[in-house]
Amino acid sequence: MGSNLVPRIFVLVFLSALTFSASAQVNHNFGISIGTTFGSYAGADFGSTYAFTFPQSRYNDSYNYNNYYYGDYYDGHDMYSPIILDLGMDFYMNNYVAVNLESSFIWHYAGKPARNYETGIVNGNDYIDKWDNAELFAVPLFINMKLFPFGRQKSAFYITGGYGLQYTSESVDRIREEYGYNYEYPDYSYLIGYSSSKKWLSGVKAGIGLQFPLSPYATAEAELKVTNFFPRRSIASPLAMNTTTNITFIGLTTRVYFNF
Repeated sequence: MGSNLVPRIFVLVFLSALTFSASAQVNHNFGISIGTTFGSYAGADFGSTYAFTFPQSRYNDSYNYNNYYYGDYYDGHDMYSPIILDLGMDFYMNNYVAVNLESSFIWHYAGKPARNYETGIVNGNDYIDKWDNAELFAVPLFINMKLFPFGRQKSAFYITGGYGLQYTSESVDRIREEYGYNYEYPDYSYLIGYSSSKKWLSGVKAGIGLQFPLSPYATAEAELKVTNFFPRRSIASPLAMNTTTNITFIGLTTRVYFNF
């Protein structure tokens, strides 16, 4: 009960602040943003598992002969990751300070977990068991302060930082590869196990950015940011969010604000 109370309170405050900002639009300047981030997790077990990944091809050579599948290969996902959608709102207190509410949706479909190989013999074939196909879905929520040290009307530069919570969902497959006469590729590869977990993590953010006016009603923004969340370690788990010391993300975010 207590472990779920903090995320609920934070989400309530986040939504309340969002509502307050929207209700203040008559007398104050605010903007609603949408954008994306190009970046990567870095450092520790989480960084090695969920670093930026380009699409890659996987071996999959199978055919059916009298209902017998030769070369039936377990095929996971290899694609561009992470994919990130950013949403947010700025509530400008004055020419120097803004309150920023920020949320992201992060998908990583091509994680590379610690393999933890185990070997043996089954059905007369040598086999290797390993972890594979790690996947991540995360939703960080931040309340930030934006500081325009030279004044927002004079300079596009700002400094930002804040506190946040992140909903983190991770899964990983345990697969077995059987080798017959051909040791270059497995004759069979199939799922034998699965591990997953979901939890809320607390963290912080820091960044610098620039704003560029597009029109009286739209503003472009580019921000270089670093976020870090602090998990509780459990080395008995195969999931990176349980074995890592930090969940650090470094990225370049581009947004478009619609000003009201």
